[in-house]
Amino acid sequence: MRLAAKLVLLFLTGLLLVVGLFAFLTVRQEQRAQAEHQQFASELVQSLQPTIDRAIQDNRVLEIPTLMQRSPRFQQVTMRWVEVSAINDSDQQPSPLNLIIAEQKTTVLSMPDQSGNQVVYTYVPFTSKGPDGIKAGKIEVAVPDDGMNPKFQHSLMTSLIALTGVASLSGFVILVGGVHMVGKPLNQLIDKVRRVGEGDFTGPVQIESADELGRLGNALNEMCGQLRKQHHELEMATREKIKTVEQLRHAERLTTVGRMAAGLAHEIGTPLNVVTGRAELLASGQLDPEATRVSAQAIQSEAQKITRIVRELLDFARQNTPQRSTQNLNELITTTRELMETVATKHHTNLYLSLPETPSSANIDAGQIQQVLTNLIINAIQSAGNNGNVTITLTDTERKPPGNSEYDTNHLYRTIIIADDGDGISAEDREHIFEPFFTTKDVGEGTGLGLSISHGIVQEHGGWIEVESSEGHGSAFSIHLPITPNTSQANRNDPAETA
Repeated sequence: MRLAAKLVLLFLTGLLLVVGLFAFLTVRQEQRAQAEHQQFASELVQSLQPTIDRAIQDNRVLEIPTLMQRSPRFQQVTMRWVEVSAINDSDQQPSPLNLIIAEQKTTVLSMPDQSGNQVVYTYVPFTSKGPDGIKAGKIEVAVPDDGMNPKFQHSLMTSLIALTGVASLSGFVILVGGVHMVGKPLNQLIDKVRRVGEGDFTGPVQIESADELGRLGNALNEMCGQLRKQHHELEMATREKIKTVEQLRHAERLTTVGRMAAGLAHEIGTPLNVVTGRAELLASGQLDPEATRVSAQAIQSEAQKITRIVRELLDFARQNTPQRSTQNLNELITTTRELMETVATKHHTNLYLSLPETPSSANIDAGQIQQVLTNLIINAIQSAGNNGNVTITLTDTERKPPGNSEYDTNHLYRTIIIADDGDGISAEDREHIFEPFFTTKDVGEGTGLGLSISHGIVQEHGGWIEVESSEGHGSAFSIHLPITPNTSQANRNDPAETA
């Protein structure tokens, strides 16, 4: 509808320009005709100035000389003297003719005479000097209208009527045709494009016309068919990719479980020895009731300890569906540290925590972030080695994400730093540590997927991992997790923090 209105407006604008040009030319032609009458009358009065002067002084009627009357141009020309002082007399023409005569310049007026014939009157200023004094007035040169002025007026009026009719008819045709031939197809195309933008590729456009809009509709239908096919293929590929990534993450998690097995065997072995010894005492039947109660409590306590260790190991090894929620990072780091304590003990490495007093929360998948922490802590323990130190620090930092031009200011992040005092990483290796299957460990000690998977998990959470390391001075891996409005609100409402 808007396009049709624009077409009508454009067409009417063109017609208006044509009418305006025609009117301008008509006015110019009228002005040119008046100029010709002025020039003719001025030249006539100038050529007959002595004769006119004598006729005025003798109070005779002004006449065209006989020789000039033989020329067809002067046959119908008449002249008369109009004195300025007598313009208000009854025998003179009424206003506005009296005003025209009183002017001090040559003027032209087209009006009908007493017989109703159209006559062009030209008034040329003339001053006569004689014995009776100076007489000021104008010479009226009357020439029958040659019909040019009415002709132009009639032509102009006819053109205006014709153009108005054409404009009305064309506007109606364009408006009706534009609505049915342009407006409706365009509305269908716009609706289709809007649905495509929303991801709906169904419902082809039905445009039966064979013009450009019909071709555009067919092309849009073909494009939607291709997009629907590609969208399906992309969904399948994405599902396969997600499935593969989850399998790799689960495999890496199981590898980590394998590394923890030796330490866990020791952790479970000690409680089992206690349980066995207490059970033998109970089986001997030599204990009094109090000693029996104490042994039973010891067996219960050690069994619960074994159950907790096995449950934590199974929870870590289990393949769960990713699910984010607001989690307390203090508790998550503490739990992970307890899980890694056996690995640290096996390598004779000291494991330290540096956590804030108030809880720090983030919107994360706890299992995935625990896998990241476990991978980095195991790497730090292996790097620190015998009598080495590994420190896990949780703090808030204001940082700008690397390589992201959309952020022009710093933002607040939860930052977990896992630092060790081991051998460090060379500059050459730092460029490749997040690449899949890249590892500096011996065969059988690592798959080369731990850091790559950890890097992907943190990126999916909207954060990133930074590495600071130099050979001989240890390494520090910083995990930056964004603070969402939900987690900020959770911190404000946390009783532990407000206390």
